[in-house]
Amino acid sequence: MADYKLIGKNYQLPDLYAKVTGRSKYAEDFRAEGMVFCKLLVSPMPHARVLSRYTTAAEALPGVVGILTVDDIPENNSPTGEASLTDEPRYEGEPILAVAAVDEETASAAIELIDL
Repeated sequence: MADYKLIGKNYQLPDLYAKVTGRSKYAEDFRAEGMVFCKLLVSPMPHARVLSRYTTAAEALPGVVGILTVDDIPENNSPTGEASLTDEPRYEGEPILAVAAVDEETASAAIELIDL
C-alpha cells in the first residue's frame, strides 16, 4: 500500500489565513515609481484591415503616456510569425494598438476615444 502524507489529514497551506483575511499580496497590489498601465485596443471583427487610426483625442487626454502601434514595433522574426500588434487582424480580439497611461481608468478612457 502506498504511503500518503496528506490524504485523510487536516492540511493547511502556510498562506491560508493571509489569503482569507485579505493580507496576502498579489501582483496587482504592487506599485513602483513611474509605473504605467497598459490597455489593448483589440479587433472587433475577424479578417479586417485597419485603414486609418485617429488617436489625437486619446493622446491629448491628461495622463496618457503614449500609444504604441504596429508601426512602432520592429519587424517580427519569431518562429510562429505572429506579431504582437497588427493592422490586419485575423481573428476577433487580436490586438491592434496599446495605450500606456498613469492609471487603468485613464488607459480605458483613451481606448474609448480612438477611432479606427
